[in-house]
Amino acid sequence: MKLKNILILGSLVTSISLTTSCDDQLSALPTQSKVDGNVVVDQKSALAALNGIYYRYAQCGVDNYNILSTQCANIYEIYPANVAGIITYYQGPFMFETHGNLYYSYYSSYIWNPYYETMSTINSVIKQVGDAPASWFSDNIQTEILAEAHCMRAMVNYDLLRYFGYFWDINSRYGNILRSEPSTSKNLSIPRSNVKDTYKQILEDLEYAITNGKEESENYNVNVWVAKGQKVRILMMRGEEGDYESAAALAQDIIDNSPYELEAHTTNIFHTKGLGSKEVMFGIKPQTKSGQQTAVMEAYYYRGTPQWNYTSTFEQLFENDPRKDELIGHVEAQTIVYDYDDNGNYMGYHWETVKMGVVCKHFPMHSIIANEVEESQYMMRLGEMYMLCAEALVRANGNAGLSKAKDLVRTVMERAGITDFTELDAVNDEHSFMQVYFNEYLKNFFCESGREWDIMFRMPKDIVYAFNPEYYQTIYDDEGKFVSIGEPNFGMSIFGLPSDEFKNNYSLTTEDQNPGYSTASTL
Repeated sequence: MKLKNILILGSLVTSISLTTSCDDQLSALPTQSKVDGNVVVDQKSALAALNGIYYRYAQCGVDNYNILSTQCANIYEIYPANVAGIITYYQGPFMFETHGNLYYSYYSSYIWNPYYETMSTINSVIKQVGDAPASWFSDNIQTEILAEAHCMRAMVNYDLLRYFGYFWDINSRYGNILRSEPSTSKNLSIPRSNVKDTYKQILEDLEYAITNGKEESENYNVNVWVAKGQKVRILMMRGEEGDYESAAALAQDIIDNSPYELEAHTTNIFHTKGLGSKEVMFGIKPQTKSGQQTAVMEAYYYRGTPQWNYTSTFEQLFENDPRKDELIGHVEAQTIVYDYDDNGNYMGYHWETVKMGVVCKHFPMHSIIANEVEESQYMMRLGEMYMLCAEALVRANGNAGLSKAKDLVRTVMERAGITDFTELDAVNDEHSFMQVYFNEYLKNFFCESGREWDIMFRMPKDIVYAFNPEYYQTIYDDEGKFVSIGEPNFGMSIFGLPSDEFKNNYSLTTEDQNPGYSTASTL
């Protein structure tokens, strides 16, 4: 999508909208425009309000070019991959490659607002459905609706924490603004919670969902197994005593007992089956508006122009990998080239037609060329549980967990078409395992629900630095030669809270802003 000014209303003063969907975006969406009144009056309206949560989470609507919204693709797929160093903007490193640059402030509300709008919708559903008389509902539907809403609130808080909070430090003050009630003029001002309490809230929501949710559902709705999968993610991200053991056991439960199955060939998920794949645990239904390019396509290839190309570092991971031609490719396109003199001084720029490396994970190259594509988005799938189980086993048990962990990773790689396991077979300690694991994790889950984001913060320093040095300070000698890898640059690898939040939320002070960011507007 072209860089452009986007008018975004502050999430805390925006009405809680549940407008009717785009064609075929989601079924049975509510016709009401708000859920801050008596929207839930029976079981049917309660289910419609629940569907509104998924509508908000999918970030439907149109952008200011009247194109079906690309925002969900940007936030869930593109921006995390950009921060990780997997893809770069076609006009150069203007976005998030240089951690802590202007765009981390400029785009913060663009990411923040949709999440808190979704949160407001969730809290209204929890309040209204929870207060409704049981006589309105048949069987266990009332409790199941609440379970889905609690799971979705945990997923939203998870993303808010990892994009805006110091999630790697359990003792940090920089957690979420935890909103658990419908937003009104009386409760706009809520203080920022610490990281420990944020994790606590997320886990409490997930426990409710696990205890009360459905065992099975359509995979564009959450259920018990999705809640368990989200808990695995949270435990791996928190990494406190006992977390890895619990994560390994929970992931193994999902592998053994859930209704999901690994796809015979991983790329079939993206190119042929979509949400029809039994590996997809939770996804966003595609927009299928006849005759119009769809949202994800527009985000990657705006009006047929490639917007994001993969980095050479990422391409190197695919050397001799059979997935290379299926997931990444090349197109001829115009791109901007910056000119510098021999002393490195900026001299301007010019446009050139070059061969660009582009992402075709969600749509094969022939679809890109023909602009004929219907794509889904994948927020959780079983392959991730295999990988997280493997990582958790090694973190919990060291070398004693290697054998089982290697088997799990091998299974995932086999389904991806890998036949050469030389590097995996050579693994004999935790560090060498993490290197192979890291490479496969990035290749398997890039541009997919932000999997790249938190993995960078918990992998060994030298592995992350070799892929993307922006995550750590670099120590040079007086002659400018590399000396060592310095302290983590994690604080500038997340977004600052948007300035509008400080204007509207009187409980916040300048000390509540993430270090290195201003509370003043950057526009």
